[in-house]
Amino acid sequence: MKKLSLLLLVAALLTSCQPAATPVPTPMSAPVESLAGSVSELVGTWWFTSAPMFVEIKADGTYRVWDNYSGTQAEGNYTFDAGRVTWVTSQPSCVDQLATYETYMTRQGGKIIQLRLQVVGSDSCDARAENLRGIAKTYNP
Repeated sequence: MKKLSLLLLVAALLTSCQPAATPVPTPMSAPVESLAGSVSELVGTWWFTSAPMFVEIKADGTYRVWDNYSGTQAEGNYTFDAGRVTWVTSQPSCVDQLATYETYMTRQGGKIIQLRLQVVGSDSCDARAENLRGIAKTYNP
């Protein structure tokens, strides 16, 4: 009986002397892309790295496209409906050439981290189609 008690005591001591388990960091949630639910998700300045161009989308239904070298490339009005943005007017380029794009927002950890536009049908304005290709990141200078 003494041997059994002694073995249990030794086992208990050895168990209590083990190093604590190393905490495993919780991974950040994986990015998730979905169609924009409201125009407020689009409002802000987006940097399209493939062009590289900036697109500022305002809550009042206006937008501006520019780059750091040439300045403003286009500005005009847009509408938003059911996850789609339609570029209604554009000066001085793409005059009278409407185009509709689906707007996909990527979120990670509850925060919007990027925008991707996918033309619906086609865009007859080659410059706009080229500038809006790829992924846009939020731009906060």
